[in-house]
Amino acid sequence: MKKILFKNDIPQIQKICLSGLFIALIMILNKVVAINYIPIIPFVRVSFGGNALLIFASYFLGPIYGIAIGAFSDLLGYFIFDPKTFGFFPQITLTYLLLGFLPYFIFSLVKLIKSKKVMFCVQNWVFAVIFSLVTVFLFSQKSFTLYSATYTLELYQKIIIVSLMFILFCLLNVLNFFLDRKYKNEYFNVHQVSFVAFLVELLVVLAFGALMKAWAFGFNMFYVIFITQGILLFLNVPLNTYIILLIMRLSKNFYKGDTYHE
Repeated sequence: MKKILFKNDIPQIQKICLSGLFIALIMILNKVVAINYIPIIPFVRVSFGGNALLIFASYFLGPIYGIAIGAFSDLLGYFIFDPKTFGFFPQITLTYLLLGFLPYFIFSLVKLIKSKKVMFCVQNWVFAVIFSLVTVFLFSQKSFTLYSATYTLELYQKIIIVSLMFILFCLLNVLNFFLDRKYKNEYFNVHQVSFVAFLVELLVVLAFGALMKAWAFGFNMFYVIFITQGILLFLNVPLNTYIILLIMRLSKNFYKGDTYHE
């Protein structure tokens, strides 16, 4: 069974207008609707859909527009809402640049897997490999050093991290099952979208983003930042998956061309 998969040919003027709309919406979601500057962890933002819009914009409009949307949404968001509240850190802007750039290429790679069943297997094999590597690393180390700061890993911390990872993987599969039933007649593969959302959150927000925030706030804070971002990943991946799927459904008239197979 063939279905249409995201491919668009939007005029430049429409892309520019849509970029402005995405910038405004991302600023609202990241600054107005979001939970910002929590006293204990001021370097963490709980956003309800901002990253999902940027991920979608990256693929829908392309990586160049994605970079512009990521940069301007962060810069304008700061200078409009934050100049008297918090200092400006260009390292944070770099994270949004990458968040607007990388998803386009991840989408382009995963959409080459046109079979939903194959995509499901690839997704779970990647999850299994990551889970195994993290588990082996955690239980083989009593502590680790990063930028001259040494962090001790207690047994309960290792168990919590591994357990949360396993729960995330299970929840993602359950979510994919229900979303696949809901969107089974639509123009995209649910497993592809959830896999992209997971990889972007893992590579950009958790890995690169934690390093950039540690650079901004001090590398002695890396452990706290990384753990906090890891916890938020459990919220962000399912949320971003659902929001991206919803936006794709609403904008399905723009898609034409490529197909994938059930």
